[in-house]
Amino acid sequence: MEKTFGSFLREKRQEKNLTQRELAKILFVTESAVSKWEKDVSHPDITLLPKLAETLGVTEHELITASVDNESRQEKAQARKWRRLSFSWDLFFYISYIIALIPCFICDLAINKGLTWFWIVLSALVLSFSFTNLPKFIKKYKLVLIPLSQFLALCLLLAVCAIYTKGNWLFIAAISVFLGLIIIFLPIIISRYKFFEKVQKYNDFISIAVDFIVLNILLIIVDHYCVSNGFATNHWYLPLAFPITLVVYLVLNLLLSIKFLPLSRLLKTSIVLFLINLFLYIPPMFIKVRNPELQRGITGANILKADLSVWKADPTLEPNVHLLIFLTMLTLSLTFLTFGFIKHIKTKNK
Repeated sequence: MEKTFGSFLREKRQEKNLTQRELAKILFVTESAVSKWEKDVSHPDITLLPKLAETLGVTEHELITASVDNESRQEKAQARKWRRLSFSWDLFFYISYIIALIPCFICDLAINKGLTWFWIVLSALVLSFSFTNLPKFIKKYKLVLIPLSQFLALCLLLAVCAIYTKGNWLFIAAISVFLGLIIIFLPIIISRYKFFEKVQKYNDFISIAVDFIVLNILLIIVDHYCVSNGFATNHWYLPLAFPITLVVYLVLNLLLSIKFLPLSRLLKTSIVLFLINLFLYIPPMFIKVRNPELQRGITGANILKADLSVWKADPTLEPNVHLLIFLTMLTLSLTFLTFGFIKHIKTKNK
């Protein structure tokens, strides 16, 4: 049975241990007015509802509907619980950072008569802060600003470590991390934000192009670093690294272009498998390099060197395995091609 306004009012008044006279004094009305409300003879003026709801410990909505909104109360309780948990989380880390900083500051001063490795600890805590507390303060463009802030904090830590160790590897480390970030986040950012709405159709091509550029910048820096520090006698970027990355870049773009062809998924899958097979196993037949170890790996992928009658000798073992992979992928490609044509013919006949 549904409660009336009067019965709900009386129940909540009694829960608060208030008499009709006491409630009337709080609301600056007569006791008889409260009595009429509870008997449903009349109802309070709308201007009295906020004060009445506050006195009875209910919301105005609950007072008007004469029912307790348990769902709303549960949501508010959960919100309060989450706010307390969030505050406790922040407070825990703030206290932890202070506890970590003060002893390190004192010990560094006492031992080294100045601040040396303390800056590493401080920058490490800044990086930790960018993961634990900073995201809470970023309200807009989180997908861009949070990874960017974490990257900058990591660069700060790397810079401090490079200065402390007197190393010249900072740019290699920073660009390596940046490359990882754009590989993961750039496609998501382009597909998520309206700013890139006009180019979202070409998201894959744009992402791979940016990856290609950053990767080559990284390879140029590594090449210069290796030669400058005596890890390599000759520059290897232009004769070796750039051609490989360029071929991979062109192959990836070619594979991505297939999705724009007016063909069924079965036929597209067949083409992709065939091209992958082609680019994996045709180049090793002709490529020759000076590096013996690299040439050994290339020869191992040369299916022309395979001999399926011999499986124990090392020179033929790897080519045999690659030949089986080549034949498997070729079979899959032909299978998808066959079923694709069958489906195409059936669709055309219908």
